[in-house]
Amino acid sequence: MEVATTRFGTVAVNEEQVWTFPQGLVGFEHLKRYVLLDSRKGASLQWLQALEDPSVAFLVCEPRVFLPSIEIRLPEESLPLETARGRRIEDLLILALLYVDRAEGKLKVNVQAPLVLDPVSRKGVQAVTDAAAPTVSLPLQRI
Repeated sequence: MEVATTRFGTVAVNEEQVWTFPQGLVGFEHLKRYVLLDSRKGASLQWLQALEDPSVAFLVCEPRVFLPSIEIRLPEESLPLETARGRRIEDLLILALLYVDRAEGKLKVNVQAPLVLDPVSRKGVQAVTDAAAPTVSLPLQRI
């Protein structure tokens, strides 16, 4: 299928690339279907592009790319049902939402509400954790 996006123009997407977030994301509960697109900044960054709204895309990465020693503890009740049934956390894809605070010249990594994606079911959920702070700031030049 072809998907029109604000940032990337029209992109070709296979149905096998689509991730479904049954509850949506915080503040975007009405958007359920997304696709991961590679960033021009390199393979460590991706965009989670909403399929239902061409203007909505979130910058994401695996948290350990920028925070190698981070330990994210996910409450089991926040995981999709398919995940909770005998699946190991190592079998899941964990992504953190990022944003650039240009005023501070910092990259902000959201460690309190990571995205948990199950490659088998192609479903995801935004889990709320007990992280001490909602975000971790990094110097912008690291990306």
